[in-house]
Amino acid sequence: MKSFLAIISGFAGFLFFEGFARLIITFYHRVDFQFYGISHFPSTVWVVVILLSVLTSTWLVSMLILTVTNKDSLLHAVIFGGVLIGWRAMEFYNSYQSEPLWYFGIVILLHLSGIFLAYQLYTKQHEITDPS
Repeated sequence: MKSFLAIISGFAGFLFFEGFARLIITFYHRVDFQFYGISHFPSTVWVVVILLSVLTSTWLVSMLILTVTNKDSLLHAVIFGGVLIGWRAMEFYNSYQSEPLWYFGIVILLHLSGIFLAYQLYTKQHEITDPS
């Protein structure tokens, strides 16, 4: 049950971080809020900001999930990756006509990179603290 709650809470946290970055862009430029895609952003700089927020929030939330669950870290990382890939598949289904395909590919790679980096850091941390 703790694993399930950690993954669901992590997903909600990821949605909060990405949504917060999109909300800041929306208020700053006074454009309509869209939770999907990048085609409505006013410049390329904001696309980079969103992509960096995806990587950072994926890494941060993955570290939190791995720390809370504390066992079977590879399994939990894979499950959380599956949840995020499912979210992006839904996003692709809802907006593939208006968004560039490279965006979806890069976002999935950023999710996988963030989860991989979190898993590597988590396992290295436990190798250092538990040298048995």
